[in-house]
Amino acid sequence: MATKGSEAVFSVFRLLRLAQDMESDAVAMSYASSFLDMLPACVERLLLTVRQGNTAAAMDTVLSLKVRSYMVGGLAMEQSCRALEKCLSDGDPSSAVIAAQHVAKEAHALRLALEEFLRQ
Repeated sequence: MATKGSEAVFSVFRLLRLAQDMESDAVAMSYASSFLDMLPACVERLLLTVRQGNTAAAMDTVLSLKVRSYMVGGLAMEQSCRALEKCLSDGDPSSAVIAAQHVAKEAHALRLALEEFLRQ
């Protein structure tokens, strides 16, 4: 499990569960790889929509990121997405900008951890 401070960035257990549920390691690894492929564009879209104050589009994007990060074991990113979701729900645009930047930071850390895991 990759950690950053006291917070877990990545836990392999969710991918292992996906592999078990699908009865295929290849499916789980493919899902993780697809996640990495879509991550940069999704984070960019999130940052843009939050900065523009487009709450509906930002909420759609953060919910997608939250679920997908959960599925690949991105524990810290999932929590950051939850925090941003709350800011958006509360109608707090200045906090949402800060939370979105935190999601982007966690996305970078998760990318590094997942890439390392997939190389093994």
